[in-house]
Amino acid sequence: MSLPTSGRSRSYKIVNPELVQATIRPRTDESAGVAAELREISPATARLLVCGPPQLLCDCRISLTTHRFKHPLHLDAQIEWVRPNPAGDWLVGCRFERPIAAEVFAELVESGVLNRRSSVRERSKIEVFVQLAPSSPRLNAIVTDFSEGGLCLTAPGGPERTRHVCVFGTLAGREARVPLKIRWSLAAMPNIFIGCEFMRQSDYQIVRGMHLESDQRALRDRAQRAVEQAFGCAAQPANLIIE
Repeated sequence: MSLPTSGRSRSYKIVNPELVQATIRPRTDESAGVAAELREISPATARLLVCGPPQLLCDCRISLTTHRFKHPLHLDAQIEWVRPNPAGDWLVGCRFERPIAAEVFAELVESGVLNRRSSVRERSKIEVFVQLAPSSPRLNAIVTDFSEGGLCLTAPGGPERTRHVCVFGTLAGREARVPLKIRWSLAAMPNIFIGCEFMRQSDYQIVRGMHLESDQRALRDRAQRAVEQAFGCAAQPANLIIE
């Protein structure tokens, strides 16, 4: 898998620093080195947190190990800057001597240790239909949140062998079709939660439009119920007590 051009220079934060064992050591010395927490990484740079003040060399080697990688990464780097935090630890900024190869960084992104999200995720409750296979029936589903990268579905059934689904909704009175690539799924019976990635950048605006229309319908429905409730109360005859 190759990264899109925009993703080759993007810096990713780490989902959970405990998933990655990071060490900063001299290039010519295979000793234990200084333990660190990897906080952010791009193909050309990294930010690591170390207990301080650390004893480091400007020219160093960064080793990254996790059970999510096929092989450990050993990256020659230069320390470009350091900055202390109020807790007494030090944030270290490094630049790699050679950028990480595109296919290696793509494996790193796909491993699940990096936070792939690049935009705010919006909560929603969009009623849609989902089709798990081209010939399968459409199932009722709800888009529970979405961002520029994708969305999360709650559905009564989930994918078995397919990695692609289609969502159908309504926008401006017409049916809107959104093809999606499945990133993950989780069963919480009786529902299945499905995390999906947009296959077309324009589909974010379609889903956002569906979300706005869904909110507007919900507001109209609440207003209508309030009017009906008020009218119903006013229409009730008064109970008179005659002595």
